[in-house]
Amino acid sequence: MHPRTPASVTYVVGVIVLWGLAMPAVLISDAGKPAFPWRGPAQMVGGILLLVAGVALVDMGARNLAAAGIGLFGVGPGSRLVRSGIYRRIRNPIDVGTILIAFATWVSLSVELMWVIPAGGLIYFIAGVGLYEDRRLLEVFGDDFREYRSAVPKWLPRRHR
Repeated sequence: MHPRTPASVTYVVGVIVLWGLAMPAVLISDAGKPAFPWRGPAQMVGGILLLVAGVALVDMGARNLAAAGIGLFGVGPGSRLVRSGIYRRIRNPIDVGTILIAFATWVSLSVELMWVIPAGGLIYFIAGVGLYEDRRLLEVFGDDFREYRSAVPKWLPRRHR
């Protein structure tokens, strides 16, 4: 595993603060609730598991990119195509981890509109930045990216035989 760098730590903390705290806090304040309205114990356990899994994926992805010298803030391709570490299993671990963090708040908090955060994240990562990133990676890395894209799934790892 690659060591944490200041950039990777800053990135991971930023994702957690934005997707796991700031956006839910806005929805809670709009709902007129004074504090975080937690759901029951089973939902809390589920939310904690989703949060831990999401943070782990964001951390692994950020460390891999930082170790390869690729900037974490932006959507442009780096100087090389990263295929090591978590990127051997899925192409978008940071996106998947961010969505899991967003789902953790939806599962854990009893606010009617909390579903908007993971839904918005899915739309953003699939139709927005995801399409742009894939197009740019294809432009920059061509057949190398085509081969990687056919071998490694975008969201969910495949079972190895």
